[in-house]
Amino acid sequence: MAEHEDELRRFVPQLLYDSQETYFADSAAEWTDNPANVLRREPQTGKDPVILASATPGEREEKLTLDFLGEVSYANGARAHPGDQISDAPPDYREQYARLRSPRYANVIYARAATDRESLLWLQYWFWYFYNDERLAFDIGAHEGDWEMIQLRLAGEGGTPDLAVYAQHARAERRPWDLVARAPGRPETPLVYVGRGSHTSYFEPGLHVTDVWYDIVDGARPAPAARLEFLDDLPWARWPGRWGGTPKRIAAVDQDSPVAPCRHSQWHDPAALLDRAVEHALRAPDAAPDGIRLARDDGYLVLAWDLARERPGARAIIVNVNSADEPGVAPRAYTFDIERSPRARLQTTIELDPAKHYELHVSVIDATGMPSTCRRVLIEPPAPGAFDLKTILRAIGRFVAWVRARRR
Repeated sequence: MAEHEDELRRFVPQLLYDSQETYFADSAAEWTDNPANVLRREPQTGKDPVILASATPGEREEKLTLDFLGEVSYANGARAHPGDQISDAPPDYREQYARLRSPRYANVIYARAATDRESLLWLQYWFWYFYNDERLAFDIGAHEGDWEMIQLRLAGEGGTPDLAVYAQHARAERRPWDLVARAPGRPETPLVYVGRGSHTSYFEPGLHVTDVWYDIVDGARPAPAARLEFLDDLPWARWPGRWGGTPKRIAAVDQDSPVAPCRHSQWHDPAALLDRAVEHALRAPDAAPDGIRLARDDGYLVLAWDLARERPGARAIIVNVNSADEPGVAPRAYTFDIERSPRARLQTTIELDPAKHYELHVSVIDATGMPSTCRRVLIEPPAPGAFDLKTILRAIGRFVAWVRARRR
């Protein structure tokens, strides 16, 4: 029995995903058991990586599983190094995840209890995600593997929490227990709103400012009841390697694939996360450059911009496309290079079904490479019975062209 198991079960959180989420909190075994994955060690310059184990091993290879991993050494006695990584060569993460996800792996929360530097007890809940699908520009932000967590300080009356801290990218947000939203009818169950793609934990839905852009979460998709597993009973939780092979591309705005939970400072001292937590995370204003226009024209997205004065030297425009009418379809991110065109109108190849509602978010990459805050744009289908003059004129034009062709 894990230490403080009763308390860990009593206050286990309820995860609320965004309606457009693609990857969910599951067993970390999804990653080790994924047939495409190998445990590898990056070599010295000019040499090939060393394969230490594989989910689909060859004749002389070790079988990769969670049980193969260890804090100091692997199951075969080989030494474990911090530079070791479990990674995946093919880029079809969504297809792999869809094939792999099953009741065996789905809906797992990892839990442990720890004391801080002042001997106060904290309950920690860790969440593993197969892939971080948050993209900024040029695939920056997306990476293999994702570890997220929240923690509750048990310093209230009757062994109840007095404070909650939710990890958020490089920072965290804290909130008194009395102000934490709880599940209806379950006053001991804190709600965690999970950011779309990034899986960052928030106290409430909405648009949330991050260090580099923003997170979206509507909380419309409650997770099923989770299976609780206790990290202190699992040797692999102390494996020093990296859960994925994605390297950061731009240090200021990007991330490597995550390290193991034990390599985070709050693992050893939960107060370390509290030290960098803010009382309230910033909320993204519904604003951004005014010189950008988005519209649907003949079933495609039209993008127009004039940023010569408002954003001189701007390098790119990012457009994120979502539709509530496309359940299970992940948000799509598109990047348009505008460095040589401070003003233009572009008929894109991005299809927007005339019968569907779309929620678009647009941002600008400035001359320094940093994204601006986003602006939200809603594109609605025409009202029943409404006439679109452009569509009518195009139809007339096509009919006239057809008649002329028939007369030839």
